[in-house]
Amino acid sequence: MRKTLFLIAMCLLILIGCSEKDVETSINHTKPAGSLDKVEFERGFAGEIDAEKPYSSETEEKIITTAYTASKTDRGEEAYDKALNLVKKYDAIILNASISKYDDTEEAQLLIKLPPMHFMTLLDELNKIGKVESKSITEEDVTEEYYDVKARLANARKVQDRLFSILKKANKVEDILKVEKEIERVGEKIEVLEGKIRYFDSKVDYSRISVTIYSRKEKFIDLSGIGSGFGNAIKYAIHFFFIIIWFIIIIIPLIVVILVLRPVVAFIIKRIKRKKSK
Repeated sequence: MRKTLFLIAMCLLILIGCSEKDVETSINHTKPAGSLDKVEFERGFAGEIDAEKPYSSETEEKIITTAYTASKTDRGEEAYDKALNLVKKYDAIILNASISKYDDTEEAQLLIKLPPMHFMTLLDELNKIGKVESKSITEEDVTEEYYDVKARLANARKVQDRLFSILKKANKVEDILKVEKEIERVGEKIEVLEGKIRYFDSKVDYSRISVTIYSRKEKFIDLSGIGSGFGNAIKYAIHFFFIIIWFIIIIIPLIVVILVLRPVVAFIIKRIKRKKSK
């Protein structure tokens, strides 16, 4: 009987020991409520989200088109007005406009932007205003860079969403501050990328044309100054006449006196030297 009771007691002790071990193991493997998953936390900071493909062969091309044209005309203001009318005709936007005059030259400058669909038509019209001296068209393909920025932007937004979800689960002040700092950093990156997208859109959606129109006036002989010029000529002639008179009355007699007195002076000097020698 005693042996039987002893065996039963031993079995109970073994069962209790195994149960406590299982409970301890279960507790060690249970994540407390509100704590952060380490892998999830690290992935959120590292931004481990698959980036979208920048672009494919079917992606819409992004081209920045600019042009420059310089024309010469006989009527600068009239040509300038024609250019302004053309801008209105094709719903273009004037970014800068000026007209200046100096000496015999008149120059007008325009910087306009308009939808690409009217670009070539307006450029051809502007080239008819005067004689084209120079012109150029430049096309810059920014398709790859544009869609690369868009992919980076989408990826940054996904990282931001993941960080917000991590922030909701955080219960430690240290974790909250760390996640908030990372959210701020990612937010600044998103703002920069959004700014680049807006810049590309503004350049692609509107082409730009720089226009220079200049004219030079022909120089004619100014007859209005003939009278004053003739009077000045008379003054110079009178002045020259008095110079000649002064030369005849004063300079010539003086020269004659010098020529006459020179031998006399030389003779006197010789006589003095002879007397001294005796």
